[in-house]
Amino acid sequence: MMALRRAVQLCGGLDALSDTLNVSSKTLELMLVGEEQVPQPLFTQVVGLLLEATATRQGKRTPDSNEGGRKGPRQ
Repeated sequence: MMALRRAVQLCGGLDALSDTLNVSSKTLELMLVGEEQVPQPLFTQVVGLLLEATATRQGKRTPDSNEGGRKGPRQ
């Protein structure tokens, strides 16, 4: 359900996500509130969307192991 909620945000709404996943908005609503289970193939598709969205984000970086740490040589 958390993955679906995040995908709704990333896609710009429930209708946009339902179009992307080729699932009705009503079915997605039921999954979001826990009244229906998310089928494994649909969950896999949602995770793929989330991974794609985070991989293509501009300006967001994870800290590099060389940043923010020791500046000089080890002694």
